[in-house]
Amino acid sequence: MTRVTRTVIVNSVKLPRKIFRVFVELEGMYRNMVEQLTMYAVRNNIRSFTRLKALKYREMRSLYPQLPSHYVYTACQDASTRAKSFLRLKKRGLTEREYPEVK
Repeated sequence: MTRVTRTVIVNSVKLPRKIFRVFVELEGMYRNMVEQLTMYAVRNNIRSFTRLKALKYREMRSLYPQLPSHYVYTACQDASTRAKSFLRLKKRGLTEREYPEVK
């Protein structure tokens, strides 16, 4: 099965290294949050964003107090969508791994 993706390149002002490092660090923290939440959701068979947020929001806020609250909210949405899709595929026997891979 071949997958076609559309990519858009947007020109922007060149960022100084210091600011670019901040964005890279921010991306890493968000990715770590999504990985943790996705693993938790799959392990506990949670498909609902509302339930995932109710169970893990406070914990994530305490782990990442420097980030705005909306980052945790969005990470919960992202993780619940990934977990729901993975659990559906796992139920059909179409997965090769125990947990989804977050890229």
